[in-house]
Amino acid sequence: MYSIKRIVAATDMSPFAARAEERAARLVHELESESLHLLHVVDNLPLEALRHLDQPPLDTEYHLIESSRKQLAEIERKLSAKYQAKVITTSLNVGRPHTDIVRYAKLLNAELIVMGVHGGFARKIVGSTVDKVLRQSVTPLLLVKEVPRGPYQRILVPVDFSDSSRRAIEMAVSIGPHATVTVLHAFEAPLVGKMRLYGLSHEKIEAYRAQVRAERTSKMQQLTAEAHLKGSSWSQLVELGEASDVILKQAGVLESDLIIIGKHGQSPWEDMLVGGVTRQVIEESTCDVLIIEHEHFKSA
Repeated sequence: MYSIKRIVAATDMSPFAARAEERAARLVHELESESLHLLHVVDNLPLEALRHLDQPPLDTEYHLIESSRKQLAEIERKLSAKYQAKVITTSLNVGRPHTDIVRYAKLLNAELIVMGVHGGFARKIVGSTVDKVLRQSVTPLLLVKEVPRGPYQRILVPVDFSDSSRRAIEMAVSIGPHATVTVLHAFEAPLVGKMRLYGLSHEKIEAYRAQVRAERTSKMQQLTAEAHLKGSSWSQLVELGEASDVILKQAGVLESDLIIIGKHGQSPWEDMLVGGVTRQVIEESTCDVLIIEHEHFKSA
């Protein structure tokens, strides 16, 4: 099982970041993780602009950093008091936020980065700090959209039988040990268009779809068997349709509070940096999303 020992909560001290801070602290408490590490990065580009003013206020930069330091200390105090979370380090860096977040997580050998993001803001994710961290980091990244109200209860794990599918299931079991886990595979029948063009009957088309479904169901059963999922706390779904549409629909139907998805799928048409399906799920889902990179995974 994937072990989550060290969690980095990256915060810009906004209300949305506060949700990520709370979720990270909850996870440390719930999973009995070793440590929580808070990180705030003061973007050096605005500071550089400040330094190049003709008559810069000499103490503005100092007060800005000291104010951030006090805010960070107050966040640490509140989280420690409320969740008994083991806040091991509280770091205030000056640099480029995405670069420092990725470097910090790598330095700590962290198993999880937690960041806050607004549902509406997620539609503008391209070019954001979250987008840059997602593209550069191999550490699993949890994007928190909802106010945490307890442990994760209903986790949806879309799989495409690529290398990250089994790891996504492992992560679900680790991060939501008492949650109901739904493993979902969305499939399309690629030859239906040609079959219609050639005038094949409806019955033959449906037989072809049934054959594809049977093949995918067999793969799903093999995957879940290898993941050693047992008991009544999990289920599997094999649904016909375009992957992102099926995932978002099922997340709504199941009232999922977390979607765990791989950064890259197996489709050769997906974006080389972040899969097209994954990006759409991040942008359009209303619940939290955890994105994994299979190369990072270590078993306990």
